[in-house]
Amino acid sequence: MASHHGPQPTDHGPPFETVIGLEVHAQLRTASKAFSPDAAAFGAPPNTHVDPVSLGHPGTLPVFNAAVVRETLLLGLATKSAIARRSVLARKHYFYPDLPKGYQISQYETPILSGGHVTIRDEDSGETRAVALTRIHLEEDAGKLVHDLDPTATLVDHNRCGVPLLEIVSEPDLRTPREAALYLQEIRRLVRWLGICDGNMEEGSLRCDANVSVRRVGSDTLGTKTEVKNLNSIRGVERAIAYEAARQIALVERGEAVVQETRLWDADRAETRSMRSKEEAMDYRYVPDPDLPPVVVTDAVLAEARAAMPELPDARRMRYVDALGLPTYDAAVLTEERSLAEYFEATLTALNASPSADEAKAVSNVVMGDVLRTLNESQGTEQKLAVAVFPIEPARLAALVRMRLDDQLSSTAATEVFDAMLTDKAAPGVIAQVRDLLQVSDDDALVPVVEEILAANPKQVDAFRAGKQQVVGFFIGQVMRAFPGAPDPKRVRALLLERLAD
Repeated sequence: MASHHGPQPTDHGPPFETVIGLEVHAQLRTASKAFSPDAAAFGAPPNTHVDPVSLGHPGTLPVFNAAVVRETLLLGLATKSAIARRSVLARKHYFYPDLPKGYQISQYETPILSGGHVTIRDEDSGETRAVALTRIHLEEDAGKLVHDLDPTATLVDHNRCGVPLLEIVSEPDLRTPREAALYLQEIRRLVRWLGICDGNMEEGSLRCDANVSVRRVGSDTLGTKTEVKNLNSIRGVERAIAYEAARQIALVERGEAVVQETRLWDADRAETRSMRSKEEAMDYRYVPDPDLPPVVVTDAVLAEARAAMPELPDARRMRYVDALGLPTYDAAVLTEERSLAEYFEATLTALNASPSADEAKAVSNVVMGDVLRTLNESQGTEQKLAVAVFPIEPARLAALVRMRLDDQLSSTAATEVFDAMLTDKAAPGVIAQVRDLLQVSDDDALVPVVEEILAANPKQVDAFRAGKQQVVGFFIGQVMRAFPGAPDPKRVRALLLERLAD
């Protein structure tokens, strides 16, 4: 796979390669928390989405949220993971201010999902490969420490305590920062496509830790790894891994040892720094949770998950190329978000139940052009738009595309009509008529103007007939300016050439 960060050269032996494994935490989009009925939604005032269970009050008992299993199984099916029909919830003990119980409910020896893979694709080179997964297990989130509101104290917001998480652990299969970024992009796209996580790294609903080590190219022995935390963007993951790999290579080159530890990524200073020595599993004192029964995946629950599985992005991308004749680039853009793909398909179906390749391309062009332009321009504004609430319904957009295919509108006029449709609920034909944008292709209306222009410019007519073919552009411009309305330039050109040939 193509990369901007290959093996690093050295003057003291073979070059180094970086070995990377990612641990991705995805918050599930359940309405309530993993083990209590309290709301799991983001954005509430601090310490308002809490209850005795999530705060760990004595005498409270957790009750497992069945929706967590259903959403987990969707990811398991999508990644072709092995599904444990019986798995155990454990207590992972550690003490931190944002963990009121003093332990986190998680899974250790028996994760609900194991194995499987995620396919990453480098659009620049077109290469793909599978990144193996070690496991995907269930756990609950901890709270959040807030450091920037009071310079004299660290505050604790417990709203996040108990929000259901999936921890997605990859094998150390990644070799470059670029590959790690592509993998994280694919995880984000997949959980969003399945509708189980919104993938918002800025809000913390998708978080990533990177395990990084280096070794000489050709060696089968893994180097000492460090875990890098505080990675809250895909670009940050790429930069942090590149920095940490370079730091470790420099240590080895100087004959110094890499210390196994947890390091923090400082985005402002663009460096990692030591946070704490790396814990081992034994430090957490995992024990089965005595208050929770095993998680049992029945045949009925698994069948329900299979029935709820949408067509996955790779399959849909291939269908767009093979069945609709779209270019691979269009197919890749349209399948970045499930909502965008479904909007595209609804528009195409409204245009024609059995569309041609030209019709599919026409719909793709307007979705990738005007629709995405509008969505992107709305980002960061109070009027931020999403495809789900886009003001132009698929049927109206299809009507606009049909007008363009039938040469009733020029490309410029079509864009003007599209922009008007964002606030005007009228049909595109009505908007175009009111704004006098419809292209005229009626010969009875066009011929008199064409003949008038030719009669008024005899020198240019002679020049064309003497072989100066480019003069036809001059005539088209003159007709377009003289005609009241919007004549069809293709028909104008045809009429001019017919008369100039006489």
